[in-house]
Amino acid sequence: MSMQEATTRVIYDVQSVFYDVTFGKLVRRHIRKAISHMDIQPSDRVLDIGIGTGTSLHFYPRQGSIVGIDLSGGMLRECRKKIREQQRDNVMVLQGNALDLPFGDDTFDHVFISHVISVVSDPFLLIREAQRVAKRNARIIIVNHFQSTNPVVAKVEKWLCPLCTKLGWRSDLPLGELIQRTGVQIDYRYKLESLDLWETVVICNNKSMLTGSNGGILAA
Repeated sequence: MSMQEATTRVIYDVQSVFYDVTFGKLVRRHIRKAISHMDIQPSDRVLDIGIGTGTSLHFYPRQGSIVGIDLSGGMLRECRKKIREQQRDNVMVLQGNALDLPFGDDTFDHVFISHVISVVSDPFLLIREAQRVAKRNARIIIVNHFQSTNPVVAKVEKWLCPLCTKLGWRSDLPLGELIQRTGVQIDYRYKLESLDLWETVVICNNKSMLTGSNGGILAA
């Protein structure tokens, strides 16, 4: 585990105590809408990368198999409470690193990555791992803040990045660079409001990071 991941784990262990009434409350609508785009069927397996305190649990159907993974033991403690309260016997969670997922190739029908890609030390490796464990043409859905395409706003986000990093995430990850370096196939993307801080990106898994169809750039 890298130094950044170790630091991130500590940050979110602390945040787990009040996460649901702060950031978790802000992103509930985005998570609910994003999950509705999966169209989960009874035989489907879903991987929720960075499931955190389980904000997403309420929006998953009681059909299919939901697997959640998170780096923070504190966040998972809160998530397990919700699993018990909601009696979600189709959900299991485990602690692990999103950059080294403990699952076999082509395991999942859907992968959900909510507010994680700007938290990890290597967002491109995260995409590679998501593509690896997801079946070909599976839906990968990312909900996250991406750097603004407005140069003035982008400069402010760059300036704020050191502060945001202390809170456990970066504010200057450009979506365009992520697309270019990974070769992902985006079906569509949207924001809930025109001035929304967060964007939802819906991807069809083309295995680009594994086959070299991202222009020959393979993750290490």
